Amino acid sequence: MKIALLVLLAACGDGSHAAIPDATPDAPSVPMVTPGCTAMAQASADAFTKASDFGPVVPGTLAGWDPDGRWFLTGTPVGSVSSFFFAKQGTQVIVDRDPSAPGTIDDDELFQVSTVDQQGVRYTVAKRVSNRAADGTFRAERAVCDGGMCRVCTAVMVRATHFDNEGEGSGLALVGQLNDPGWGPGYTFNVRVAGTLAYLIREDGLHIIETQDPAHPVELGLYRRAMAGYSNDVKLVDAGAKRYAIIADYPVDVVDVTDPAHPALAAQISEEAHTVAVEHRDNKVYAYFGNYDANCPIYDVTDPAHATKLGSFHTTGQLVHDLSVDSGIAYLNAWDAGFQVVDYTTPASPHLLGTWAPTPTQTSHSNWTTTVGGKHIALHGEEAYGAHLHIIDLATMQPIAEWKTRDFVSIHNIMVFGSKAYFTHYQDGVRVLDVSDPLHPAQIGYYNTWDPQADYTSSDFFEGAVGIDVDMTRHLVFVADSPRGLLILSDATP
Repeated sequence: MKIALLVLLAACGDGSHAAIPDATPDAPSVPMVTPGCTAMAQASADAFTKASDFGPVVPGTLAGWDPDGRWFLTGTPVGSVSSFFFAKQGTQVIVDRDPSAPGTIDDDELFQVSTVDQQGVRYTVAKRVSNRAADGTFRAERAVCDGGMCRVCTAVMVRATHFDNEGEGSGLALVGQLNDPGWGPGYTFNVRVAGTLAYLIREDGLHIIETQDPAHPVELGLYRRAMAGYSNDVKLVDAGAKRYAIIADYPVDVVDVTDPAHPALAAQISEEAHTVAVEHRDNKVYAYFGNYDANCPIYDVTDPAHATKLGSFHTTGQLVHDLSVDSGIAYLNAWDAGFQVVDYTTPASPHLLGTWAPTPTQTSHSNWTTTVGGKHIALHGEEAYGAHLHIIDLATMQPIAEWKTRDFVSIHNIMVFGSKAYFTHYQDGVRVLDVSDPLHPAQIGYYNTWDPQADYTSSDFFEGAVGIDVDMTRHLVFVADSPRGLLILSDATP
């Protein structure tokens, strides 16, 4: 997952939306919203600095509306945002918790505009809400102008709630959490667990956490790299009496974590890696890197402090975003180049076995493989508006089933144990599926890590449950949650 500040996707959605409980049957008739985004030449320097620049509204539809709280934007991707947050103060309204540019609200519309300077460019960002319909939905608009072009998105706005109005959890329950205030702001990306130690990778480094008492996790040590980078993933390798953490970054850091209180850099590998997978095979340990240059190299890391490159496979995608490995076969998420299966059993000459491409949103993101019901399958997720779980028959490299929550909440990381699949789903938390019948996956548990109305929320599309690891022995699920840090869940799913 890559974080962007001001990104707008000029793409259209399916127009679907869900009604919310506070419907208004007596509301004036309003036109149906057609979600989508358009780009246009910026007509003047003050374009979209007035609400009327978005066009006419049906007057009076916001009368009596309480806007306080978070509201989802549905029907189309709206750049890097998925929601608006409002706090009404008389005739003014604070939008997305930014008091520096308050908006206005009356019976007709809510409007807010602000300017942002980025790398010498003046951006105008405007938001408007209007046309409350009888089913309680709204017309929401957002424009971003950069001095030359304006990109305008229109979406259906609904009150932010849990998926299907679920409760906090079923089969999964919160046991403990750690988000030390001293960590400061920063994204939490992934977690790996060995014994009772959790290795949590965040923007500020690798946190080593003792979870012997899962209700009271305690941080033992922190590795913070000396140079800038983007540490996104971590895997563990035991070599004799030593343990190493291999951290996907540029370059890759190999960190000696044998003494959890004093982690230290042992070596670096000259790759620009977004993710890393580790495989034990033929009395050796191999590391495979999903690289930003669309390559997937393989290294012998039996002695991680002296890694040896054995070969590499080049995809045609923008990057290799993630991968899983089983018996020398790597299953690569090559982003826009799709889901690719590559044979690395002869590491010096890996070769392609099969591809599913293009994937529906052309953002092949993560996967995990298993064999159930006599079928060798991959559980595959993308990362975008409309991204959800597909089950791929690896014999045909074609999807045979799918499972989803909502188009405007993306799936993220996946792990499978036999016929039991665990995955993170950003704002829809953690999901557990029974895939024993791969044609009919069924949810058997969930935990909503993200409270849509909580103070910690933001409008970021990529927010909530991100990384995951499962301790099947202790029946615990470890979650790297972007705003909440490390969450430890008890697992009572069947």
